[in-house]
Amino acid sequence: MRKTIIEHVHDHAVSTPEKVAVVVPGKETTYKELFHLACGYAAYLKKEGLKKGDVVVAKSSQTLEYVVIYLGVHLAGGVITSLEKSVSADIVASVARTVCAKFIISDEGSVTEQYLAVFIDSTKVLEHAMMYSLDEIKFPSEDDSADILFTTGTTGASKGVELTHKALVATAENLIYGCEYKKDTVLIVPGPLNHANPIRKLFTTLVNGSTIYILNGMSNVKAFFTALDYPCEKISCCLPPAAVRTIFQLTKDKLGDYADKIDFIESATSPLPEPDKIKLCQLLPKTRLYNNYGSSESASVCMYDYNAHPGLVGCIGKAMPNSKIIIVDDDKNVINSSKNHMGLLACIGDVNMKCYINEPELTREVLQNGIVYTNDIGYIDSEGFVYISGRKGDVINVGGLKVAPTEIEAVALACEGVEDCICIPVEHPVTGQALKLLVVMDSQIPFDPRNIARFLENRLEHFKVPQQIEQVDKIARTYNGKLDRKAYL
Repeated sequence: MRKTIIEHVHDHAVSTPEKVAVVVPGKETTYKELFHLACGYAAYLKKEGLKKGDVVVAKSSQTLEYVVIYLGVHLAGGVITSLEKSVSADIVASVARTVCAKFIISDEGSVTEQYLAVFIDSTKVLEHAMMYSLDEIKFPSEDDSADILFTTGTTGASKGVELTHKALVATAENLIYGCEYKKDTVLIVPGPLNHANPIRKLFTTLVNGSTIYILNGMSNVKAFFTALDYPCEKISCCLPPAAVRTIFQLTKDKLGDYADKIDFIESATSPLPEPDKIKLCQLLPKTRLYNNYGSSESASVCMYDYNAHPGLVGCIGKAMPNSKIIIVDDDKNVINSSKNHMGLLACIGDVNMKCYINEPELTREVLQNGIVYTNDIGYIDSEGFVYISGRKGDVINVGGLKVAPTEIEAVALACEGVEDCICIPVEHPVTGQALKLLVVMDSQIPFDPRNIARFLENRLEHFKVPQQIEQVDKIARTYNGKLDRKAYL
């Protein structure tokens, strides 16, 4: 039986009470203080009527207060659904309705005019946490539901993924193993805590007994470098690909100044472009550089250190201990895959979801006999490395020839002056579909589509070279940095 996240926090509060658990700019909170706050907030929620299994919808923020909300809901026996802090009352009410929430924790009380629930004021979290105390501490069990995590909707309608405490801790164990966390690891996390990747780093840090440094996004790059200067021997970062690109665009090679201090950088949410991998390896030759593969439905399954194994284009690494990858055909039959005989990735292990909340038919499409089936096309090589060439729904059919847009994008980003890009399908009278490349250019380099085309022609098969190349001001992305392909449909 696995201990739950809040049990691990309790154990660290006993064994290393003065160890810093959470850092936000200007404030440190120890494990002893964090567990005390979680207990107080759980007591407050119970006083307000929360019972085991009740669903709580909460607006998240990159703050200590939200960490207390998250742990307090778990300790009180509730299930938490985290939403981005700026969403409207309409969206909060809609999600609350979907998950049948009993409580809404928000800074906007008007939401209960649209959906009847107990309203909790999120501006008074610490006040409530310090006012109450638990008469009896009862931890949830590993099979209890813990989180309902809403997908970003980049591959379809957003869905509520229900996860047990077992799945959360199995994910943490994978990440601790895959990234080689240490007790003195200090991890900088700038992403929104309602999203899968950042919230996983929160509970991984707390399970491990190390320190998380929470930043409010990457809009303030100076704050990120201030975090890198945090007084510790080594520091690590959780940086989605969009954050890496932002750092390069705004600070050029400044990250290299921290080559001796950065222990590891882990990227997730989407594959890191090959040019960015190469640049990170050059700037940080002694740093472990990871690309983490997973999804909302099957978390942190594979890890790839591209500094240790450079040049494996499309590689997502090897499966971690609580996960297993198999390759299947369109009928979900297991196949012996290779680069010339690809299939769809499927994931087995304790990290998998319980279900899509209140969506039994959708659940059956994706989850069967404990196996999560994805739309990612790929294969496993003879050494056990897993590779992905693209998503089934993203493949562009050019006159019967299948093209993964991610391949074109990875090559285009290596072209001088191309700062961002996306490859999209356009109608063609002969081939049905053709390729169009949208690029964002460095302001110092003039846009020349012929130069870009020649660059691509020297590196791609002829049918993969876009017929149209167009300059745009920006590429549509989701709030967590993924290419928003739906925006171009």
